[in-house]
Amino acid sequence: MTNFEQFDFDRSAYERPRQHNKCGRAAEWGKPCRHDPNEDGSCGGTAECTPYDNNGSWQCRRPQADGGRCENGPDPDGRCGCSRPPCVPRQTLRIKRWRLSVMAVGLVIALIATFTHLSKPHEIFAETFLIGALDSGPLTRNHTGFTGTQGCKTCHEAHDKKPMVWLMAAFGKNKMTKSCTECHTFGGPATSPHNAVFPKEKQVRKIECIMCHTEHKGEDSDISRISDEQCATCHEKPFSKFDHGHPKFSKQFPHFRRTSIRFDHARHFNKHFLDKGLAENVPKSCTTCHNSEQAERSIKPRGFEESCAGCHADQISKRPMVVLRLPEFVESSLDREAVAEVCAPPEEEEEDEEFESISADEMSEIAAYLMKVSGDDPDEYGEAFQELVMAMAEEGTAPLTGVIEDSGAEVTAKKLFAGLNTEAVKQMACAWAANLEYELPTDAIFGGWYGDLLELLYLPAGHGDPVVKNWLDLAVSVKAEDEAGKERVDNMREYLLSPKKGPGACIKCHAVTSDSDTGPAYIEWTYFKDAERSYLTYSHSEHLNLVNPQGVKLADPNQGCTTCHKLDLKADFVAGYADFNAKTFSSNFISMKKNLCVSCHTENRVRQDCRLCHRYHQQPGFHEQVTRNEN
Repeated sequence: MTNFEQFDFDRSAYERPRQHNKCGRAAEWGKPCRHDPNEDGSCGGTAECTPYDNNGSWQCRRPQADGGRCENGPDPDGRCGCSRPPCVPRQTLRIKRWRLSVMAVGLVIALIATFTHLSKPHEIFAETFLIGALDSGPLTRNHTGFTGTQGCKTCHEAHDKKPMVWLMAAFGKNKMTKSCTECHTFGGPATSPHNAVFPKEKQVRKIECIMCHTEHKGEDSDISRISDEQCATCHEKPFSKFDHGHPKFSKQFPHFRRTSIRFDHARHFNKHFLDKGLAENVPKSCTTCHNSEQAERSIKPRGFEESCAGCHADQISKRPMVVLRLPEFVESSLDREAVAEVCAPPEEEEEDEEFESISADEMSEIAAYLMKVSGDDPDEYGEAFQELVMAMAEEGTAPLTGVIEDSGAEVTAKKLFAGLNTEAVKQMACAWAANLEYELPTDAIFGGWYGDLLELLYLPAGHGDPVVKNWLDLAVSVKAEDEAGKERVDNMREYLLSPKKGPGACIKCHAVTSDSDTGPAYIEWTYFKDAERSYLTYSHSEHLNLVNPQGVKLADPNQGCTTCHKLDLKADFVAGYADFNAKTFSSNFISMKKNLCVSCHTENRVRQDCRLCHRYHQQPGFHEQVTRNEN
């Protein structure tokens, strides 16, 4: 009697004659599973058994050779409770033999054509025989449109060439990824996992496009769709479903970086919004300040005018910027006759007497930086500053422009002194040259440049004033040449970037950030859009139409948002803005846990596959020649 056990999977290398693929685990580890690969070549052994439905009660059918009935048993939907990552099935010996046979016949025909100098029709026959024998089927509709008149050779370089070249290509290195990237572009290396750049010490496998995207499946095939099993083939910690083995969210999720605007939700809700004098400006709900109509991955704030101006608009115009201040002089180095020639002489000539400076102040921090002098040493700055005053009396704004250019500032003088009136500068300089205070003809009600007594000031006209923004951009971009220069730079920055004393109160809200320890700093004038987590997707707009497990509609402006976003009253939010590092911060909100999502995204309720929340490619796109209209 025949012992059929000798043909069992773990005892025999026997291969079923009609099966095109064999278990990949057998090739890798010598331990094949009991399940055959699927007809399409994918792994059929992601589950250890196929549970049996016994009148609505699922029972485990795992063989005794695999350990018998498992401890957990099947899931409520009949899915096996013991899952594992899929393997990559290999071609059977039968398929390999068949292909080698076809290639051998093709090689013989190619050799005959080469040595007997067959005519063109015979060569075409040889090539057609080879290609026709291995024809993989039609392309998808999208790719068919791009092949155009070139046909197969659009992607397959060996096509339409000599049979020997075609045959060598079959045994050569696969170049399909190179063909794909002639049209497709990514925001990183095409052959790196997730198009990411990994550290050199990190060992990652090289990725080819055809590992996930295989063509010739028919016109209506979706070759971009990736299954959970395909994702699991690479990741070190495989799991079956989001609610069944997915790793916990990180401690910071989803807040990995401080916001560009220093808005302390906890302090506003627990202090400022309780002030009865501000009652009319207190937002009625979250959507008063956040634009839920355009909600996608993030919900942008509505902007200063809609959200903040009610309380903070007046504060901006109370913070003028002092650019020049007439400092104290030990002695006058100005020629009275020269001053009288440039400026109108005083009505009454004063008799010569010992010089006494009209000012007892130090230079402004900005002027000390621009002129590269110590602002508290009259012996160092005295002559230079008086020469500047005399030049301003003669030429107006031109000497100030020259000082900016000599300082090496990256921001142009045109932007820094935009709107400064030349005649007003001359009048102010003439008063200073005569050792007098300059009296402003009218009050600077509407903001802008003006001279007042011993100072040249700029008053912001409102939020987003371009002149103040340019001066603050100058403060974060300048570099010191030496220790003395560093002290001047630090003093200027401390003045301009002070949250409490700085002009326009800009840095009270806008963060100053540097992307690295040595990189340049910049001011975050606009809303920050997080691009680092480009693989994670989320849509607020789709969720706002739903109801949470407690029955509250997520679009409810008072209770819906707090389903996920809960204030952390203990977080030291302000401390996160003490340096230029955007990653060292404490969020205003408690981190979200995986269970929050699992409450809805679980089996038999809401979709939970990998592609729901994750993208594989980084910034996918097309080359210009693909999108250009050739007609």
